[in-house]
Amino acid sequence: MGLITPLFLLGFFTLALPWWLHRLETQATEREKFSTTRFLEASKKRVHVRRQLKFLLLMALRMAFLALLALAFARPILFDAPEALLGAEDVHHVIVVDTSLSMRGDGKFAAAQAEAQSVLDGMGADDVASLYRGSGSVRRVAAPSADADELSALIATLSPDTGHLDLGAMVNSLDTLIEKNPGNVMLHVISDFQQSAAAARFADLIPDVIANRPLTLDLRQVSATPPANAEVEAVAVESRASVLASVHVWNQEQAAREYTLSLSVNGEQVQEQKVSNSGDGIFSVRFPEVTFAEGDNRVDVSLSPADGLRDDDLRHAVFNNAPPAPVLLLTEDPASRAVTYISAALATAPRGYQVEAVSLEDFDARVMQRYPWLVIEDIGALTGGLADAVRDYVNGGGSVFAGSGARAAGLSTLPLFDVALRGPQTGSDGRVLHLGITRVDASHPVLRKSNDWGNINARVLRPALTAEDRVLVAQNADNPVLIERRIGNGRVLLFTAALDNSSSDLPVKPLFVSLMAEVAQYLSNEQLLVREQVVDSYLQLTQTGGASGQVVDPDGENLLSLQDTTRAQDVLLNKTGYYQVFTPGGEVLVAVNADPRESDPTPMNAQALQNWQSSVNSAAVNASTTQVVDPLSREAEPDAIEIWRIFLILLAIGVLAESLLGNRYLNLKTGSL
Repeated sequence: MGLITPLFLLGFFTLALPWWLHRLETQATEREKFSTTRFLEASKKRVHVRRQLKFLLLMALRMAFLALLALAFARPILFDAPEALLGAEDVHHVIVVDTSLSMRGDGKFAAAQAEAQSVLDGMGADDVASLYRGSGSVRRVAAPSADADELSALIATLSPDTGHLDLGAMVNSLDTLIEKNPGNVMLHVISDFQQSAAAARFADLIPDVIANRPLTLDLRQVSATPPANAEVEAVAVESRASVLASVHVWNQEQAAREYTLSLSVNGEQVQEQKVSNSGDGIFSVRFPEVTFAEGDNRVDVSLSPADGLRDDDLRHAVFNNAPPAPVLLLTEDPASRAVTYISAALATAPRGYQVEAVSLEDFDARVMQRYPWLVIEDIGALTGGLADAVRDYVNGGGSVFAGSGARAAGLSTLPLFDVALRGPQTGSDGRVLHLGITRVDASHPVLRKSNDWGNINARVLRPALTAEDRVLVAQNADNPVLIERRIGNGRVLLFTAALDNSSSDLPVKPLFVSLMAEVAQYLSNEQLLVREQVVDSYLQLTQTGGASGQVVDPDGENLLSLQDTTRAQDVLLNKTGYYQVFTPGGEVLVAVNADPRESDPTPMNAQALQNWQSSVNSAAVNASTTQVVDPLSREAEPDAIEIWRIFLILLAIGVLAESLLGNRYLNLKTGSL
């Protein structure tokens, strides 16, 4: 035990104060009625001080209060002894068992448990061992212990999950875990060592902790011969009417083998197909004429006969069969090239949009309120009452994406923005400059997935910019290409060239398709969740556009508390199946599948494993010869536990007890009881 601020112990001298006060009490004069004092002789009565302790319990409470107060400010700490103490020759066996999905293959995990048990059987009399499981993360199962029976029982309780083991990430996690463990470390890694689990860099497989202590690496491979495996690798819906499933096969014999694939939609099997395949590789099966319900559909494709790794024989997918969202497009010519380009781009967006092109001559401004956002082919076509109606629409929360066509080029003031238009930028010879795009604000949501702006040629208008304008794309400081302005509760995105390919080649470039998809998502305030994910990934509820609502896992359990549902956050997806996500915009399904890297049974090269083991062990020997390391130098330092908060709790209890007891003694003294 120790003290952080021991000088506060001087407060113990104040314990004498309650003792001194409880000894002082002036004798009280008792008055009684008497007929007369006329015949009594006058005398002097001496008043003296009685020095006798009274109310001992109350005094003890007050002294205890002062003592606790001094101790609390002195901040005492307790030191927790290390979990295990090892001598210089003793060994700490760190056993890491691979519990990833691939270990569910026939006999693999039973072999891994047998290997872990053999490590315990080979321990020295004074050795200790700790147990870890490695999958999506590395977690400790047992602290360092010399009790082999207890460790054996814990090994028997282990089972593989559906995660993916990354050996580089495992070593990085163990750096901290090994550093906190006592003794000379022997690291035993028991795994099938898939090639897909290998680290991106060989250096990531070398623990940093070997520079500080002796460490020996022992790799134990449970299955050197890769088994055959078939995986339903992908499921896609084509043209809203058919399903295409792809199957990947490893280590299959050249002889033809018959597989059966079954398609289920929303829990009901709708089709089944048989296919013959030989050798390794990928083959596909198409299920035609499939009918889907409106909204989210659960699409499952299963493969039989099942192999040793059954979890990847079933693939989950989500198909959103919601009708395309309508988008209003205001134009002078509904048959123009700009309408064609915009309609084609929005039709291919992930959400799907249906463009409703309306001629400005026939347009009723009152229908704008039915749409969360709209497109204006040429902002220069807004005149008179229509410009005012669009401004009111934006002020009320609507959004607009507008181009700048021939009508805008002939104006001196830009409608809706109400700023002056300058002439084209010219060189010293008076010719119009042809400038390339050099500035892109990649932090804006519309541009996060857009690239290749440098290949876009555009002859743009040059509106005078204000403090309210945010330039997203520009040729230079005077030539903005894409501008955003907030007007009231809404916003306007202005492309300063035409959308019909007359003054810019953007509409005929692949970039235009991705740009329009991002513009639609941004202006309509639709934040889309990733509908298909793998185990141990995170569901980013920040993409739902505000509060998260509720998340229900495949077993029907609510994952968020009532407080959690009021804020956006990320949720770990640790089960395969369908997660239901309730967002402000409605219910969304997310399909979670096993990590495809676990399906590839190809093992790491035997030479690579040998190089890994040799590199770690030789580095550890070099480290131990260049410096003398006390194996207990870290672990012998016990953990400090501050206990001053306990004294604060006792202080609060003491104050309450002193108050109640003091009131009781006061009532007795005054005769109120």
